[in-house]
Parts: sequence; structure tokens; C-alpha cells
Amino acid sequence: MAVDDQALDQAAPSRAEAYLLGGIADERRHRRIFISLPVRFMIADQGEHRGVLFDMSPGGLSLTTDVRPAIGTRAVLYVDDIGRVEGVVSRHHPYGFAVRLASTQNRRDKIAERLIFHANRHRLRDEQLRVHERIESDQESRCVMPDGTDVVCRVVDLSLSGAAIAIDPQPPIGTEVMLGRMLGRIVRHIPHGVAIHFAIKANSHTVLSDRLGRR
Repeated sequence: MAVDDQALDQAAPSRAEAYLLGGIADERRHRRIFISLPVRFMIADQGEHRGVLFDMSPGGLSLTTDVRPAIGTRAVLYVDDIGRVEGVVSRHHPYGFAVRLASTQNRRDKIAERLIFHANRHRLRDEQLRVHERIESDQESRCVMPDGTDVVCRVVDLSLSGAAIAIDPQPPIGTEVMLGRMLGRIVRHIPHGVAIHFAIKANSHTVLSDRLGRR
């Protein structure tokens, strides 16, 4: 009996989600997908390092890097297009190390959504890819107003072309501001903050996160 290809495409994301979250019988709790993304990570008293993601699941990840922190060491990682994650180094391998992630169920679900997106991105049109650019963030930054006023704010989510920030008071729509080292304009108000559209689109989420960091 022939199978409808369109029906398979529509069913695939839900099956992928079940697979990633362990909903398929006889599968381990969190299945990993092979994915190559830049990673910036910090280890206590060892500074900042960079690597490349090798595989990831909602419960853990493996990356390629020359650094191999001791097993049990806590790590904070910024994965391009996925965002900030935390965990403990669980094992070493010939090309780097693996981390067991410590996340809430809500955060694991969001990680699964991003992994599903990457697993299926070959099926998506350009306009669909743009819709999925935005990722969650919890990064402190500084917002400089036209008069030079410097306000501490927090980046709530971001994309390569803009960001949502929590800030009080809310500057007027149309105000040109400098968020970290990114020039932008306030395009709308959101609860407890504003949305900013950048004058120049960033090349990657890793670069963007670095440019938005508080200096």
C-alpha cells in the first residue's frame, strides 16, 4: 500500500518530538541528534572557551573542543541558535566532552523544539526559517538612549535582526538606542519592556550574544 508523502511530512515533526522526548516505546529517555553549531562555554576559574556542538538532546550534549574539564565540573554554555544551557561534565571523549544538562521541563521542551527545527530544516522554506530565528535569552545588557542615559536591562529573547528587552521605564516607540554594541530602533512595546529592530543584522547568535553583553 502506497504511503502519502505529504502525510508523512505532516506527521514527522510530532514523531520527531516524541522521539526526542522519549515518547516512543523502547527508546532511551532523551535521544540525541547530530547537529553542528558554534558553542561558547565557561568553566569556573578557567575562563571562556569555544567549541562546536557534535550532538544534543533535551537532556545533554556533546561538543568538540580541545578543553576537557574534570568530570563533575559545572559548565555554562551558549549554543548558537539554541541559547544558554547549564549542566555538569559527565564524560570525556577523544574529541571533547559531554555535558548532562540541568533544565526545567519547560526548558527541555523548548530545546526539543529547536532540535526538531534543525532536524527538519531541509524541509522548510526561507520564510519559515526566518520565523524560527528567535531564541530565548536571559542576558544582562545596557541600553544607551539618545541623550546618553545608560540603563541596565535584560535581553528576554533575540533574533539576528532584533531583540526583546525588559526595561523600565519604557522608551517611546521610534527611539534610536544602542543595545550593548548593537544599534537599533524601538519598534513596539511589550509587557515590562520593548522590542528593538537592529540597524544591521548579526551574522550568528553567538556573535550577537557577545555584542549584547554588558560591558
